[in-house]
Amino acid sequence: MELYKDHTQSPKKRAQDLLARMTIDEKMAQVTSAYAGFAKIDDDIKNGIGELPTLRMVGFKTLKEALKWRDNLQKRVLANSPHKIPATFHMEGLCGAYIPGATSFPAGISRGASWDPELERRIGEVVSRQERALGITRILAPVLDISRDSRMGRQGETYGEDPTISATLGSEFTKGIQNSHSQGLKADAVAKHFLGFHNAQGGIHGANSDTPPRLLQEIYGKSFQAAISNAHLKGVMPCYASINGEPASSSKPLMTGLLRDEMGFDGVVVADYSSVSNVHKVQKLYNSLEEAGLHCMAAGVDSELPERDAYNEQLKEQFENGTADIEILNKAVLRNLESKFRMGLFEQPFVVINSRLNFHNRKINRLLVKVPWNH
Repeated sequence: MELYKDHTQSPKKRAQDLLARMTIDEKMAQVTSAYAGFAKIDDDIKNGIGELPTLRMVGFKTLKEALKWRDNLQKRVLANSPHKIPATFHMEGLCGAYIPGATSFPAGISRGASWDPELERRIGEVVSRQERALGITRILAPVLDISRDSRMGRQGETYGEDPTISATLGSEFTKGIQNSHSQGLKADAVAKHFLGFHNAQGGIHGANSDTPPRLLQEIYGKSFQAAISNAHLKGVMPCYASINGEPASSSKPLMTGLLRDEMGFDGVVVADYSSVSNVHKVQKLYNSLEEAGLHCMAAGVDSELPERDAYNEQLKEQFENGTADIEILNKAVLRNLESKFRMGLFEQPFVVINSRLNFHNRKINRLLVKVPWNH
């Protein structure tokens, strides 16, 4: 039996074994995403796919309808993947899941005023449990930005201005998301937005952030370091901004030097939506999308979201002909595969419909969450 099919082996060993068996087409599929529900999805998943957004679920009337949509997509992905690699499904999670009947929570700035780490962990548990019930295992939360400029329109997502509050509550939210499992599935938290996003010039979204290294690490990096060290954070999303003149998504000193080498992060870095292509289209760096894509992947961005744009066919050709170092791709694929084995997706690619799908049959205080669901 192939080692990657042996569930008694570690996720890393299974990922290494599977990686050695894959073609470049399969590898490129694992570092990309696709908008599910559009006509071109069949072409996007012709070699499988790394992950799929689930924002469409908000439009369904019932949970069973949403689950059927999710599992039908997974069946199509597996049918097209030569090694039957399941897709990861991702969704926002800061204020709850975008799912019919799911619990809605106050924004981060309100929860920061609670000064209640245990409450924050329980909120994370509920969000994780509700999303896992529909097979969603990559949760785009918590927001660990430090906000000290009220002109920034996304201030409400943050826990506020204090890095200690953000570090404490963000770590507990991460534990709530990651430290439980049901139906064989575990979820990864994706903390965002790395790093110094809210220190952008003029409080403008995605503008350059002139932030000295000490301030960057001790203030804006503290909550990320805490989540990594204290909660074993497994996902990070870079910010849209340029940090001291260099786009975060293409910054190797930031995404590898600081995040991985100094902070000790060992999980998956996923792009903020269109942030990889923005390096070329908006921030006007490099001569082509594929060149920007190569720099972002080399910097440490393991997955382009929400669809394939810069991690494209032209970049694949560079890996094939040796113009680009294949080890850059291999590192990104390995991290994505390891996360899928860790989540339990290979053993449980589909979700069993049961009573947990009726969120309303559990009486949860929507603000205080005094008693987490039993399962």
